Amino acid sequence: MLGIKKRTWAPDSPEIKAMKTDYIFQFDSTNHGTVNWTYVKGMKDKMYHAQYMVKKSDIIVLTKLSAEDKKLVHTELFESFSEENQLVRDHNNKKARERRARSKNG
Repeated sequence: MLGIKKRTWAPDSPEIKAMKTDYIFQFDSTNHGTVNWTYVKGMKDKMYHAQYMVKKSDIIVLTKLSAEDKKLVHTELFESFSEENQLVRDHNNKKARERRARSKNG
């Protein structure tokens, strides 16, 4: 093959993780600007469920930051999901109350 060079990648690099998924998102951090992030592998099916709560372990920060800054951004990003997670909790609690009321009366 003429002029073609193989490009090697580290299997754990953020670039490879980003290439394996179609879902790369951006988050505007208060202290660190715009940060790229994605969900862990296998999350793309779950994220469309109406009753899914995002866990801290479901989020991967792709932007290169120091370990301390990455941890701060990760926490800030997770906290941005608190409203959606609360809506899911409220929905699940409402369904559970209805189910308990039906079984008590039925």
